[in-house]
Order: sequence, then C-alpha cells, then structure tokens
Amino acid sequence: MITPFLIDALTISEGRFKKPCPVLVLKMMLLNEETSRFSEEIKNQALLLLAIYRKLLLAVEIDLFNVKTLKNSVKRRHWGKVDKVQDKMVVADELRLKHLDLEEMILFLNTQHFLKNLPISFVPKLVDWAPPVVSGTFLIENVLAGYIAQKLLPLEKIKVKELCKSVQPYFHLADFFVFLPRLEELYQKHQQQIVCVAPTAEIALALTDFKKAWIYRIRSSL
Repeated sequence: MITPFLIDALTISEGRFKKPCPVLVLKMMLLNEETSRFSEEIKNQALLLLAIYRKLLLAVEIDLFNVKTLKNSVKRRHWGKVDKVQDKMVVADELRLKHLDLEEMILFLNTQHFLKNLPISFVPKLVDWAPPVVSGTFLIENVLAGYIAQKLLPLEKIKVKELCKSVQPYFHLADFFVFLPRLEELYQKHQQQIVCVAPTAEIALALTDFKKAWIYRIRSSL
C-alpha cells in the first residue's frame, strides 16, 4: 500500500522547492497527476529518475526477497509538517538509512551489480534532481537518491536539505517495493523515450532492459 509517508520518503514533500524540480514531477507521475505544465527537460529528467529507481528496487527486491516490510497500520506524525529546511554539504558516506534487522543483512549482490553499471559521472545529476532531505545524517526524503550517492560517491560532499527538527528514519529499502508495479507500468509506457533522453548510450543501457544493439538503434533513429 502506497501511503503519504512512503511517497514523500521516495520523493519529497511539497514546499521544499520554490521552482519545479524533476523529483516532484516523478511524484506527480506516480500519483497519476497532470504534468503538462512542466517543461520537457524536467519531465525527461523525471523519467530518468523513474528508470533509476525501478532498476535499483528490482535489484534490491531480488536480494531481499524475504525481508519484513513496514506494516500498513503504522501511524506516526508526518515529518512533512516540518517545513523549515536548510541547505548544507555532507560527505555522502555519512548518510544513513534505517537498518535492516541483523538476520536480514545479506550480501546485496544484484544491487551491487546495478550500482557498478551505473556511470558515476551521472550520480551528481541524480542528486541535483532529487536532493536528499536529512535529519542529522539520516535519510528522510529522496532516500534512494541518497543511498546511491552514499554507495557511489562516498568521499564526495553533496548538497542536502536538512530538516530543522530531529526526525528518526522511517523506512528501509524493502519498504519501497510497493512502488514497483507503478514504476514498471510507467517504465513500459516510456521506455523508448528513456533511451532517447539518457545523456549517453551507456546510461541508457544501465537504466533500461534493452540490449546494447537496440540502444544504439533507437538512439540513431533520433
């Protein structure tokens, strides 16, 4: 079940930005809201975020096929009411998300394979499109973007938005599996466009299910 908690943790709460940003467009796409008022550039960036999150969650789902996820009945105060944030720079390796139980800590082989194939040069763009929102060093919103930055840019300083109130992390990666059907639906609808708008063929290959020959064929037809 997709709840307001989860949708904001995957993306971002309204009001964090004064101008349109790709992650808000992605949020609207997931909620089946109208996005025609946004520029093609921002909508294309949202599609790339969609593709990244889909591939990451598919890999994590294989690695964590038997992990307990958050119960739908859990009710807590929504941190989105904490509307004051400040920009700050943090070393990506310091970012933290909710830990799995010890018995669930296994090797993330498929996840590592996906991350290995994702060009590192693309990650700063991802973080710019979906800047992590933190409380201290805990990831609260744009959790997946923060997780990718932590793994691929561990020594780099990245810009995050810090909540002006202490909040505990709510979700671990497995809690986002509920988004996979919707992400898959949107991916199937836009997969060729994702190939076309990816900055490079290498990135298109990492974010889609197409083979290299098809990637080049689709991109050469532009």
